[in-house]
Formats: sequence, C-alpha cells, structure tokens
Amino acid sequence: MLTALISGLGVTVTPGVAHADGPGPQISCPTDPTIVWRLAFYGRTPYLAGYRYTAVSTASTFNVSDGRIVDNTLDTPINATFSSSQSRTWRISVTVGATAELTKYLQTNVSTQIVQERTTAIGVNASLVVPPHSRVTGQYGVQAYDVVYDVQTVYSSPANENRPREKCYDRGTQRGTTNAPTVTEGWRFIAG
Repeated sequence: MLTALISGLGVTVTPGVAHADGPGPQISCPTDPTIVWRLAFYGRTPYLAGYRYTAVSTASTFNVSDGRIVDNTLDTPINATFSSSQSRTWRISVTVGATAELTKYLQTNVSTQIVQERTTAIGVNASLVVPPHSRVTGQYGVQAYDVVYDVQTVYSSPANENRPREKCYDRGTQRGTTNAPTVTEGWRFIAG
C-alpha cells in the first residue's frame, strides 16, 4: 500500500531560468576590455559588477551658451562683431554605471571628439557683414551629440579581479539619455 501511495505521487517540473546559483540569468561573460569591474554584493555574496553600454541612437546638435542678434534696417551693408560673454558647462550624465566609462564608450563608438565635460569660453569674437534689410543671429556654443543608450549590468563571479571570470549573470538593462559635448566650440550664424 505504501508503494502504491508513493508511486501515485507525481512531481511536475517546469524548466525555467535558473537563479539559484547566481543573481540573475547566466550569460556569456563580456569580452569588452573597456568594462571596469567593481566589487558588488548580491545578499552577502561578493561579485564583480560591470556595465556594458550600447548606443541606440545619436543625433548631432549644437549646445548654445550665448547668442546675439543684429538687425540691419539700413539700405547698405554693415559690419557686425559678435562676442561671447556668457559661459556654460556641458557634462555627460549617466543613470547607471560611471560617467568616465560611458564617455570612453562614446569616444570609441560615436566620435573621438567627445569629452566628459566642456565649459564654453568668454570673449571669443567673430565679425561678419550683415546685408541691407536683413537679420543675422549669432549663437556661441559647442558641437555635441544627443545620445540614447542602453546599459546592461553584469555580475561576474568569482569576485576576484586577479582570476578570470568563470560565470556571468544578467542583472538587467536600462535605457538612458545624455548630451555629449565635444571639443569643437565656436560661433554659428543664421540668416533671417
């Protein structure tokens, strides 16, 4: 009778993602040499945490820190001199990871001209001729990129920087946006 009861018990096993031995689904360890691994904990267990960035979209833009308008209502051309008098600082920002790592990724994958931070100069002059009965707008600023990116958090074990990564775990991917300034700075003129 005991045998009949035991054989009558059925156990249903549903395959799924294993989390018992780690802080998330196990994945192939990234080979990107730019990933900086830092100590992190899942509960009391030490791991190394790294961030893998992927640019989703980039768009060139111009960050304006100062602007001037010249209206020439005369019947003859006039010479106009524009001078920057306001300064502004533009910085790369991150929601997950480290600013220096995202900057390095963007320098490698978007533009070598990208910098982590740029402050526009004061006292930069530019002159031009404004035609009769026309308007010229001068904008001083920095060439930049508006970037949408994904950042995947990866945990690696063992948590020892001197040993090769044996197992890696996906801790999820988040989307972020940032404005990435470049080293290119100056005046931009728009007619009308």
